[in-house]
Amino acid sequence: MNYGLEVVNDSGAVSLDSEYARLCVLHKGTYTAGVSIVFAAVADTQEPPLVFVRPQSNGSVIQLGVLLDGSPGAWTGCSVTSGQAHSGDIFVAAFSSKPTASYGLRLWDSTGKQIFDSGTQAAVFTRAVQNWTYTHTTYSSQGLPTNWYSVSMSYELGDYLMVNNARMPMMGGNNESRTTGLRYDFSASLLRFSVTCVTNPLYFLLPAVFGKLSA
Repeated sequence: MNYGLEVVNDSGAVSLDSEYARLCVLHKGTYTAGVSIVFAAVADTQEPPLVFVRPQSNGSVIQLGVLLDGSPGAWTGCSVTSGQAHSGDIFVAAFSSKPTASYGLRLWDSTGKQIFDSGTQAAVFTRAVQNWTYTHTTYSSQGLPTNWYSVSMSYELGDYLMVNNARMPMMGGNNESRTTGLRYDFSASLLRFSVTCVTNPLYFLLPAVFGKLSA
C-alpha cells in the first residue's frame, strides 16, 4: 500500500489493509443437511459467498455440497446437500463489510466502498491442500469412469472446509465437463474427492481450502 492503514500481526502477516477488503462473516451457527439456512446478513457481493462447514463425525462417510439461495448482489441463504443425514457447524463469509459497530474502527477503500467494520467478525484462510493421492477408478453400469482421490484429514486442527467447489464442474478430456463429488471419510480419516466424465484424465489439482473464524 502507498498510504492508509496497515496492521501487521506478531508473525509479520498483514491482518488489515485499507486497500483490500477482509473476509467478513455474514452468518455462523449450525446446520442440518438438506435444511435451508437464512443468512443473518444478506451478501451483497456479485460473486457467491464462501461457505465453510465442519461436519460432526458420524464414523462413516459423508457426501457434501452446497446450494445457494438468492442471486448476485443479494445472496440470502444456502443449504448443505448430502446423501446422508448429518449436521455440523457452519460459517458463511464474503469480501464485503457492512456498518454494524456503534463505535470502533471502520475503513473504506479509495472508491468509497466500506471494507472493514470492527463490529463484524472476520475469517481467515488457514491452508489449501492439493497433494491428492489417486486411489482407484470405478465404472458405472454404462461404463462411465469415476476417478477417486484422497488426502489425510487433520480434523484435530479445528478448521472448516470451504465447500463451494464441492459440486463445481471441471474440465476433462475433449473439452467435456467432469462432475465432482466431495466426501468426508471419518472411518478412514480421509477427505475424498471424485470426478466423473466419459474422457476422464487422472490429473487432479483442485485445492481443498480451509478456514477459521478469527478470534
